[in-house]
Amino acid sequence: MKHLSEQDDIEFEAKFSGKEEAQIRTRLIALQEKIREANIPVIVLLCGVNGSGKNAALGTLRDWLDQRQLGLHAYERQNVQKDPVEFRRYWCDTPINGNMGIFVSSWYSDPMVLHAYGKIDDDELYKRLDECNIFEKTLAESDAVFCKFWFYKNKSDQEAFLRALDDDTYEKWRVMPDDWKNCCMAEKFEATTKKIIRYTDKEYAPWIEIESEDFTERLRTALNTLCSRVETRIEAMNKKKEKKAEEEKNPPPSPKKPHFVKTLNMEASLSKEDYLEQLPYLRARLNALLMEVKKRNKKVILAFEGPDASGKGGVISRLASSIFIRDCNIFPIAAPTKEEINHNYLWRFWTRLTDQKLLTVFDRTWYGRVLVERIEHFATEKEWKRAYEEINHFEKQLADGRNIVVKFLLYITKDEQMVRFKAREETDYKKWKIGSEDWRNREKWEQYDEAFDDMLEKTNTKYAPWFVVADNNKKYGRLQTMRLLCEHLEKVLDYDSSDLIPPPEEKKSGSKPKKNKKKKKKNT
Repeated sequence: MKHLSEQDDIEFEAKFSGKEEAQIRTRLIALQEKIREANIPVIVLLCGVNGSGKNAALGTLRDWLDQRQLGLHAYERQNVQKDPVEFRRYWCDTPINGNMGIFVSSWYSDPMVLHAYGKIDDDELYKRLDECNIFEKTLAESDAVFCKFWFYKNKSDQEAFLRALDDDTYEKWRVMPDDWKNCCMAEKFEATTKKIIRYTDKEYAPWIEIESEDFTERLRTALNTLCSRVETRIEAMNKKKEKKAEEEKNPPPSPKKPHFVKTLNMEASLSKEDYLEQLPYLRARLNALLMEVKKRNKKVILAFEGPDASGKGGVISRLASSIFIRDCNIFPIAAPTKEEINHNYLWRFWTRLTDQKLLTVFDRTWYGRVLVERIEHFATEKEWKRAYEEINHFEKQLADGRNIVVKFLLYITKDEQMVRFKAREETDYKKWKIGSEDWRNREKWEQYDEAFDDMLEKTNTKYAPWFVVADNNKKYGRLQTMRLLCEHLEKVLDYDSSDLIPPPEEKKSGSKPKKNKKKKKKNT
């Protein structure tokens, strides 16, 4: 039997001369060094049918690059569909700064196949492609470089290649179950491909179409284009950084007076007796609502922000006591690690959401981008200003993925913070909670107030609302947060928990609670 690699009419491997191979490999290794020095991520997409050259490009890059700075990713379509938040896996797999990530199947695979098979129409295709564009733009604005390759191959050439693979005992394993089926629908796939490329060919993430009939020329074009694009982008970014450094020398404007504080009753308080009476009731009520969330195959994500010593930990502890520990994840967010700094700022939150439990709680959140990073100049003005839109989209993706997202700002006065700081310094088991950074942040109180104001104004949405709680009195703040959360869950679920959990006054009197007139909706 004549094997595929020996056949004259079908090329299976590129045929570079020894000299050309050495030149390309040297350039690729030098490119990795430039990427590492620039400290940017490079994302390479290899798309196309079997035999078009994408797999050869993958193999060549895998073999010729330093794999310590390389990540290879491919996904089964059925695995993608199992995750209600589709882009979660892509976010988690984005390469760290200084590295290259190669994706063989990608965020385009699912919409392409579904549209080609007629399972979604043009409107749904473009809706999904909008998500692709937003994903790529978010990363590109954080200096990620995209190289998206689409390798073409006409139907007759696809058939010849697949037939040659099928006829070769040693190579037939390369034919995937859907390859022949997709080949028969080549015209529909090509029509879908053109729509995808036209709609998602952006300056920040352009498509490079590889159409040459010669197999070796396809690979040569792809490798040279990859090197040229990344080299050009690195040069442009270096100039951009120099300009940014000049802009940051300008002093920040004076902070505005906050609006959100005007609506808060900072004197609100609760007696110990009322607290002890209401806490078990609210805990049981919240548990009943979370069990209803679970029945409906949904999950809850809570986000907490506030000044230092505003009582976030105490509130979270009471909320967590409403549910078994196996159903709850609490993430206290500190300064980012070296690995987290070298990813997009949202990456470390996506990775914490890969194995979600019923209740996920963040003690400080992605809003650090528009709070501490804004005030301490860890992010440029342009970066934190565009973060509002990026965060809204992030939360929309979570909400669309069967999550109920609720956000709380716990607020205290500056005087109350001073009282709590002193108590921490004077109490042995609380000393770990206070440090020089807390005192330094206190000096920027007005700036944080302004940042809180902007945050509430720009990111308070129907799918991820903000609730502001006055927490000068800890007992009041804890129960008020639980009460607001219960009321929001009842509203979202259209579910009244009073049948199961009567308020304390009804329990004392022994009277039966009024029946809920609303019909409970079926699980969705």
